[in-house]
Amino acid sequence: MTPRRLRIVLPVLALLATAPVATDSAAKAKRDPAIARGHDVARRACAVCHAVDVGGKSAQPRAPSFASQELQHVAALEGRVAMLTREGHYGMSPVALTAAEIADLQAYIASLERRRAKP
Repeated sequence: MTPRRLRIVLPVLALLATAPVATDSAAKAKRDPAIARGHDVARRACAVCHAVDVGGKSAQPRAPSFASQELQHVAALEGRVAMLTREGHYGMSPVALTAAEIADLQAYIASLERRRAKP
């Protein structure tokens, strides 16, 4: 490659290397708005204690990560998230969420399970 061509190609490659890349979660959220809304609910209402993103660490040791098998199981049980948020659990205080917010939260938690299961 000629030096002139390198002067053009290298800056373009550098720009592409530093450009933001759409993550798997962002792409899924665009396809399913409930997942994006559920992530917003999780950050607003749950992140004080729970790790709401894959790979995060919960602020409260007894609060399982949203990507954990424990929380995946809870989210899969019909009505369990609604009951836990309404009544609290162990040291968790009740959290006032609407039925729509709970459905979105469950969609978000389920999306984490699918991402965690990928090789």
